[in-house]
Amino acid sequence: MAQTITLELPDVIYQPAQRMAEATRRPLTEVLVGALQASLPPIEGLPTEQTLELINLENLSDEALEQIMASRVPVDQERKLKRLLRKKKVSELTASEQNELEALQHEADLIMLRKARAAVLLRFRGHCLPTLSQLRKLTFSL
Repeated sequence: MAQTITLELPDVIYQPAQRMAEATRRPLTEVLVGALQASLPPIEGLPTEQTLELINLENLSDEALEQIMASRVPVDQERKLKRLLRKKKVSELTASEQNELEALQHEADLIMLRKARAAVLLRFRGHCLPTLSQLRKLTFSL
């Protein structure tokens, strides 16, 4: 389903978008929709619980979102995850170890997903975001 809206764009947005449309021989609306899709990552398709959690982030204060961006994989979990990944490279994991690895990876993925959504929300609220390398340092300690 698509919605139609009328929108006034400032020249600082319109002109680069128009140049991109001309350069790629694509309609301006397609370029603008693509830019919006890239800046608003979809949350559809995730499990309901995760979708609701990410939607609820929209109601948090900037400070709370900054705390989420600064959240880290707990050190003990990170060590276990790295140990299991190293072991998996050289030998086969037991079923128990494989289950633990999957659970640890899932938890780390959830942390990254929350951090990414918090970053998108903060960016849309006008905040300057850390670089990718700074963000990695905020996620893993080792």
